[in-house]
Amino acid sequence: ETDAGYIVEASGGDEAEDIGDVDDDTIAGLDSMIIGAPTWHTGAEEERSGTSWDEWLYSNLENMDLSGKKVAIFGVGDQASYADNFCDAAGELYDCFTAKGAKVYGMTSTDGYDHSESKAIVDGKFVGLMCDEDNQYDD
Repeated sequence: ETDAGYIVEASGGDEAEDIGDVDDDTIAGLDSMIIGAPTWHTGAEEERSGTSWDEWLYSNLENMDLSGKKVAIFGVGDQASYADNFCDAAGELYDCFTAKGAKVYGMTSTDGYDHSESKAIVDGKFVGLMCDEDNQYDD
């Protein structure tokens, strides 16, 4: 929630909302969105966040067409304690949203991070902004 608050403040956007509290028609009506999730279920192939995203991605999103939707992704993780699974849930968001036709913007460099593995890396870049409040709180 902290990182979502930073993004809302920086973008001048609306209040951050939990995906579990948003109806599908609202998502379908958006032209663009900023989405993010923490990674709790390290090493999992699916349902990596331990949040409402886990159910929403595999039930609600399955019935949606997001063709033409613009999406920016942020992930939250701990690169020191979970170096083998850093921000994996952001990679799951990327995989699921692009499979439904969304276009992801904001790929970022992996430089400056100290992790071993991440499912949030596509073509050598992170799928968005990766946040680590535990180890890079002032970056």
